[in-house]
Amino acid sequence: MRGEAACCRLVPAIRNMQNRKFISAVLAFVLLLLTGTIGYKLVEGPEWTYLDGLYMTVITVATVGYGEIHPLSSKGRIFTIFILILGAGMMAYTVTEIAQFVVEGKLRDLWEKRRMKEIIRLLKGHYIICGASNTGLVVANELTRKQIAYVVVDSSTKVVEELHRQDILAMEGDATRDEILEEAGIERASGLVAALPHDADNVFVSLTAKGINSDIFIVSTASKIESVPKLKRAGANYVVSPTIIAGTRMASVIIRPSVVDFLDATMTGEDHSLQMEELTICSNSYLEKKAMKDADLRRRSGAIIVSVKRSEKNTINPEPSYVFESGDILVVLGDRDQISKICELATNPVKA
Repeated sequence: MRGEAACCRLVPAIRNMQNRKFISAVLAFVLLLLTGTIGYKLVEGPEWTYLDGLYMTVITVATVGYGEIHPLSSKGRIFTIFILILGAGMMAYTVTEIAQFVVEGKLRDLWEKRRMKEIIRLLKGHYIICGASNTGLVVANELTRKQIAYVVVDSSTKVVEELHRQDILAMEGDATRDEILEEAGIERASGLVAALPHDADNVFVSLTAKGINSDIFIVSTASKIESVPKLKRAGANYVVSPTIIAGTRMASVIIRPSVVDFLDATMTGEDHSLQMEELTICSNSYLEKKAMKDADLRRRSGAIIVSVKRSEKNTINPEPSYVFESGDILVVLGDRDQISKICELATNPVKA
């Protein structure tokens, strides 16, 4: 991962260097034309216009041999020799840089696409975001902030190219097609976000994803309320309807604004002194087969266990006699240090 991060930082640097070389070559050529245009006007006198000077400079640099517009003086011929020698090298350099810029640009795009595919091929336990809409990009930003691996799939070439420029793993294609999701690593992915603009497409994505990987966790958006049950039947584990969410949130803000502020702070991580996270108890960890009263979590970590989920059943504020088992999903509340400590107790194997 360190090497990959270094590579990601190197690619933009190389791109910027190539862009600077291309711009420098063009500016040098323009400067040559200006020098020739003004030079002929000054050397040959008032009977030469600036257009005459520019024309003479161009045909001299291009070595087309159309002949002189006006008879040249000795100084004019010496100046022409200077322009010819300087211009021939400058012309060759500019043409080379332009060709190199075009060719390397295409090769670079091909190389970046190939590099992205290779990275995606090695991913495991990642998430797939179908659709780089506003919703999809918000999900991507949140996963980036949490340093969770993901791949964005979108049908727009421009959108995918922009994501590549930001060094975001993205691929172009129709997310409803089997081969596109397989290329995104659906068989090895932990979850999928269906954030396409149309509910029908999200239904197809859910059906396709579940058909390839029946264990994958799918979250989908639904622009219409009536699409929610259809998406769940198609395989979506969780459906987010902006209409329902917005209405519920607005009512909550009116009724209990302090609760909403508290939940926002803990869920988004804006309040660094208090955060809410979930973690899974692993086999042979300190918490496995241990009751709440015997775990002494308040002293060992300082975190608060809000709920425990076991086999789709949630136990809110578990009793002191509650016995933890491996696979239990804990929802914990605390600061970063407290959450880190309870994470160690729940996931690290106990040393014999």
